[in-house]
Amino acid sequence: MKAFIVLILSCASVVGADTGVRVITTVRTNESGSISTKDIFTRDGQTNLVRSTSTKEGVVQIRFHRFYHGGSLVGNYYYFATQDSSAFITEAGIPYSLSFEFGPSNQLASAVINKDRMIVDAFSCTNGLFYPAEVSRIQQANDLLGGTIGGEPVRDDQEWAKRYKEKYKIP
Repeated sequence: MKAFIVLILSCASVVGADTGVRVITTVRTNESGSISTKDIFTRDGQTNLVRSTSTKEGVVQIRFHRFYHGGSLVGNYYYFATQDSSAFITEAGIPYSLSFEFGPSNQLASAVINKDRMIVDAFSCTNGLFYPAEVSRIQQANDLLGGTIGGEPVRDDQEWAKRYKEKYKIP
């Protein structure tokens, strides 16, 4: 291997002040001129996303994301630029589910890991790259699902609506 580059970045705040997310990035080049990048995202010390990308002459050849929660691999998203195709694979026999949201032009918008109808982790997607979402956004999404506000049980829909508006300062 002619050229070997290792770049390690450790960022205290990747996408927001309250994420608790760190990222370590490793970059390698090989004799054929391909560049491989691996980003390992951790939230509160646990890996929750691994993104690997292979490029050649500045063009993405393949990219895959591996989504984790509680030490378990939950699922994968693969993008094959050479075939202009993508694939999703979820793991069986785990207590989590992985779902994806698409925008109006069928572009990936987000991925969410659920357990027992509660969001346990979430990821934003921009230009085909997933990033861990802010903790406050995950809590707000769970509040929107109802049943709790800030982790506290709410008895009825009117009380929930009132407390949700108060918490998020909605007129």
